[in-house]
Amino acid sequence: METVTTERLIIRQFRETDAEDVYELRSDPEVNRFMPYPCDADISETRLRIAEWMEKKYRMAIELRESGKVIGDISLSPRDGDKLVELGYNLNRSFWGKGYATEAARAVIQQAVSEGIRDFMAYYAKENGASGRVLEKCGFVPEYTGQYSRDNGKEVFEAVISELHIK
Repeated sequence: METVTTERLIIRQFRETDAEDVYELRSDPEVNRFMPYPCDADISETRLRIAEWMEKKYRMAIELRESGKVIGDISLSPRDGDKLVELGYNLNRSFWGKGYATEAARAVIQQAVSEGIRDFMAYYAKENGASGRVLEKCGFVPEYTGQYSRDNGKEVFEAVISELHIK
């Protein structure tokens, strides 16, 4: 996906120089409370993750236009054997409640639609109502419930799976 600019954000490919900002959010247990992956133990793990993202190019940095600080990440990834593209996002706790996640999600969806993508899905932990509200503001409709777990399988979350279909 190309770089997307909004009123307050630049959504772009990751750079190696983003490591400190990304570590700030990926090492915060509250930010990662409902994520399938564990917190990064140190910045070297974050650097490895950024290198993977730079290679695969499906996950992008959410950067504040005003300061250049990376405050989160957002992704659109195809699902195997499915026409749906999965939206995911994560935001630094210091920037919660300011509309950044919604602004980023809307912009990425709009860009994807301009590239011919019309069918999206996303899921969130039932306990994470804020994430559900972001999806609702973007037009997603809850379709069913299910579960997902941490990558290590040690923690299971009750989930709401939502979809967005654009004509």
